[in-house]
Amino acid sequence: MPRYVSVPTDATQHLIRQAYDAGGPYQWAREAWRNSDESGATRIVFDVERQAAERTGVLRRVIIDNGEGMEPDDMRTFLTTFGGGGKPIGVDSNFGQGFKSSVLPWNPYGVVVISYTRMTPEGSMLWIEKDPQGRFLLREWEIRDESGDVAVTNQVEPFDDQEHGCNWSLVKPDWLETGTIMVLLGDGPNANTVDGDPDPNRQETAKGLLRYLNSRLLDVPVREGKPVDTTIVILEQVKARTADRRSTKDSTITLPDQSILAVHQRKVRGMKSFIPTEAVTGPAITIDDHGTLLEWHYVPEPHSPVGGSADYIASKPVVVVDYQGEAYHADASIHRYRQFGVTDEIRGRTWIVIRPPVYSDQRPTKWGVLTQASRNILMTKGGGELPWEAWGNNFYNSFPKELADARDKARAKITANTDPNMAKNLSRILDRLNPRFKASRLVSSAIGKIAGFTTSAKAGTPGIRPVKVVPKTGGTPGGPGGTSGSQEIVTPSPGGPVKAKETSLRGGYPTFEWKAFEGDQRKYLADYNEKDSPRTEDGHTFQGVVYLNTKHPVFIQEINYWTDEVWPKADPSEVTRLVQDVYGQEAVAHVVHADRLNGSVVGRDDDGTIVRLGPEDVKELLSPASLTAGLLGLVNVEQRILTRGGGLFGSRANAS
Repeated sequence: MPRYVSVPTDATQHLIRQAYDAGGPYQWAREAWRNSDESGATRIVFDVERQAAERTGVLRRVIIDNGEGMEPDDMRTFLTTFGGGGKPIGVDSNFGQGFKSSVLPWNPYGVVVISYTRMTPEGSMLWIEKDPQGRFLLREWEIRDESGDVAVTNQVEPFDDQEHGCNWSLVKPDWLETGTIMVLLGDGPNANTVDGDPDPNRQETAKGLLRYLNSRLLDVPVREGKPVDTTIVILEQVKARTADRRSTKDSTITLPDQSILAVHQRKVRGMKSFIPTEAVTGPAITIDDHGTLLEWHYVPEPHSPVGGSADYIASKPVVVVDYQGEAYHADASIHRYRQFGVTDEIRGRTWIVIRPPVYSDQRPTKWGVLTQASRNILMTKGGGELPWEAWGNNFYNSFPKELADARDKARAKITANTDPNMAKNLSRILDRLNPRFKASRLVSSAIGKIAGFTTSAKAGTPGIRPVKVVPKTGGTPGGPGGTSGSQEIVTPSPGGPVKAKETSLRGGYPTFEWKAFEGDQRKYLADYNEKDSPRTEDGHTFQGVVYLNTKHPVFIQEINYWTDEVWPKADPSEVTRLVQDVYGQEAVAHVVHADRLNGSVVGRDDDGTIVRLGPEDVKELLSPASLTAGLLGLVNVEQRILTRGGGLFGSRANAS
């Protein structure tokens, strides 16, 4: 008889703790909701146990659903089996450990589970708790049979529990015939669990629970012709002067000290329900060879970009991945949107939902995504990270006209008052530098002898832009500093399908823009977005934008120095414009030079193999941290400001 691998009982508590630590805030709510949904429930309520609240003042979170319920033996299996619980297990289905691992660590006193089925309409109750050795087990009760004999059991009918201030049979609401009830008891008989996990690092609240489920669920499933009704009960202290009004507007709970709590019932509708109906959208776009689809929505002014209050959901649109109806990797950051070519002008009004294929162990050769055991992070088949850059590039190469029009319209409002000489000055400076900023690159060639793979960039372009087939026209110019040649940049790789040859190239360049950075970006002086769409300013076309942070202390101090100490009699706005113009040109020069290094030969290693600067190397040189370091301590910038400012504002006031 074969011997199977098993987990010792004493080790289970450590596995549960590890799974709990890997999960995030409110993970228990996601697991509870998913269990209820899988039971066929049409109604799920995250309620408050009223009896104990009114008798003892203890506020316990209770989760109720009207699903099919669990038979007594199934309940015992569900609560005492870590990894399974009678549910299907697979990389694309339930891991069988979610609810227990996410709820038991912060409810050591216990979780009471009561279930009603058609076979057991009177209900069956279990209580799982933690013993002094840290092991989880079912509580046992002594019962006396009809003959007077005493027996011990871990499964009983719901009963009147004076010790804990409630009759467990009365927790069942009138609308429930079959279904399951779970009462969270926290770390003791007097623990309040209505707000969730008390760990201060998780900062859970009842209102946060509402926002979490609305943000975690993309769509609420439809069952029996209606969306599954999910309600979150939120309690609010009622002031004495409004008690009468509240009692007629909301149901209330009166605590033993006679204070009154209003009971608010808030609905969970899912993230996509908060995308306003006024949003402009288009057909889903395929963004890889595996069939990943991208759905986009743009909310035009004057409509609010989010159709709900902050009580229900975060107040910004996001880029999010749809995995089996749940939202993963929701991100409103500048960086994430720029990966998809969505510029800052429209970022705050654009929703992006990505739907990759789900990896299944039933189809092991097919590419797809799956969750880690924590169910907080998605990964690709084989454990890799999601291909954000590739997805972003492919979307950018098929950028919807509606989004482009919205971006250009928003940009026209912002750039209407820019300095008309800025583009001309920048073009003149960089045209002078461009001949020096050449790089030895590999480009596709029928007579080439180096194998590799093509990238999405064309020879003569400053970065990634929509790829179009451009016929050869005998050297027709393609914009400032470059050509629109049809040769593609090639990344060397032995056995690659494309032949390439070395050549020296130069290309176009980005513009610059000053703005206040947000979030974590505030610590940087500059940030480069290569996917910012082409701009035409004063007859000059630019690709990409170098953003400079107007609120960074370094720039604030620098501008104050020139306005207050060097030219205090000049118009401070004119001095500021000069300083920003020179720093902007310097930042663009850094980007242009670094970008030209892509594909450059820098030498040979000990084996004689050619060493080149690749896209990842250039990406590092163009990171916000690298650009910030490059803009510190620039003596040549100060000299250029003095030279240009002397002709505009006269001699410096602090000249020695």
